[in-house]
Amino acid sequence: MTMYHGGDVVDRAQAVLDAHAVSSADGLCVACRVPGPCGRYEGAAAVFAQSLRLPRRIPGVTRPELIGARRVGFRGLLGGVG
Repeated sequence: MTMYHGGDVVDRAQAVLDAHAVSSADGLCVACRVPGPCGRYEGAAAVFAQSLRLPRRIPGVTRPELIGARRVGFRGLLGGVG
């Protein structure tokens, strides 16, 4: 029998992914401060893999501004066209 995660389980996994993102600046988990994805992040990612769903991405959660990255708008991507 196959078990599909849904609702509560996926919502909790999403919250963990949001809280334990890996910083663009130093490669550490923003919550645990350990290198790379922490165990909690990996566990939450496994929930999405098993449920065949993709996690929601939140712009800026990895703190890209710490390495000088800036947000580029749609027009910026097309060189001012559009």
